[in-house]
Amino acid sequence: MDLMKKHRETFRTDKPVIGCVHLTALPGTPHYDKKDTMKSMVERAKREIAALQNAGFDALVFANEGDRPYLSTVGPEIIACYTRVVAQALDSVKIPYGVGVLVDPVAAICIAKALDAQFIRAYIHGVYADMCGLHDFRPGELLRLRRNIDADNVGVYCYCDAHGGTSLDTRSQEDMADTAFSVLDPSGVLVPGQRAGLAPDFKDVIAMKKRFPDKPVLIGSGITPDNAKEAMKIADGMVVGTFVKQDGILWNEVDPERAKRFIAAAKG
Repeated sequence: MDLMKKHRETFRTDKPVIGCVHLTALPGTPHYDKKDTMKSMVERAKREIAALQNAGFDALVFANEGDRPYLSTVGPEIIACYTRVVAQALDSVKIPYGVGVLVDPVAAICIAKALDAQFIRAYIHGVYADMCGLHDFRPGELLRLRRNIDADNVGVYCYCDAHGGTSLDTRSQEDMADTAFSVLDPSGVLVPGQRAGLAPDFKDVIAMKKRFPDKPVLIGSGITPDNAKEAMKIADGMVVGTFVKQDGILWNEVDPERAKRFIAAAKG
């Protein structure tokens, strides 16, 4: 499969700028606020969708970022509420969109199928230790599930290193990506910073792209107006979350003016 061609077809551009629509904490999670009704969650998601689309973002990725600390396997209440909120907000979406479920790729594939999403952003392989515990991802089970529920059209953009943790696989990120592309058939790889809001070392991104010139390599975090232009040159796209939030705080709602400022820097 020509992954670069598929990447362009998915996002309708060579180097997509993907904006995050972060749901507020869902019922049953530590930061859930009973004042946040399903209706208010949908309304917030629609405001964020509008802000990102109006600013000129190429795609969206939904995520349950508010559900911290995260679980390796989320409960049915998370899948149900996540799917309801996003489904009711989708009538305003005019650009490609994907989903991420922290940190449960099985839930992500199932929700993507239900929502006709074009891709997921997820960890799909390896064992990672972080502040939320030990996470063991099993791609054989995940990709069989994708086939069994007829979701082969859902692209999988995966990490090959820990975002806010440590991989128990001691190989380099490039070597893990090499195995992933050889065995797991991801749609592309995401190069993360150490946590949300922090960019990776751009030398790592350049090295990854040099090794895999015919594979999509995206930057997963930490892009701001100060480094956006360089990021656009070296990568095949990026995911943007923290900077476009009010006051640059991850848990806040998207700020329309910060979103416009970002696109002006990245594409201007």
